[in-house]
Amino acid sequence: MLGKFIEQVQINAAASEVWNLYGTNEFPKFVVEKLPHIVEKVELIEGNGGAGTLVQVSLVGNPPYKEKFVLMDDEKRVKGVEIVEGGYLDLGFTFYGFKFEVIEKDENSSFIKLTIDFETKDVENVHLTIANLQAFIAIMKTSADYLEK
Repeated sequence: MLGKFIEQVQINAAASEVWNLYGTNEFPKFVVEKLPHIVEKVELIEGNGGAGTLVQVSLVGNPPYKEKFVLMDDEKRVKGVEIVEGGYLDLGFTFYGFKFEVIEKDENSSFIKLTIDFETKDVENVHLTIANLQAFIAIMKTSADYLEK
């Protein structure tokens, strides 16, 4: 079964300013600092933050898993990530990926669009993605609050 969730949050900040957070190695540090109740640690395993970068993510109460940045487009302000080891793959998903897009609304506001794509053989697994979607929404709202100050 293929599945997809799309969520969008408006930020009263220029798209370039938002991308300066989301499109850099500062973003994982920001998430750990601002949301330690969700993300305990993000460790850089390989790469410089661009496409091909591999990180290990530790969420509170869960074993660590590995993510690979498969797309990093500074011009279009798009970051694509796939889980490559552990996490949802250990829970019966055959694919789990997400993409952040920073979309300019006008010179002083933008949207962060999150797209989560997944594939699982067991329809019962779909509910597992809801908690992750809620965590992503918390991350997007926290970044909005931070950038709007």
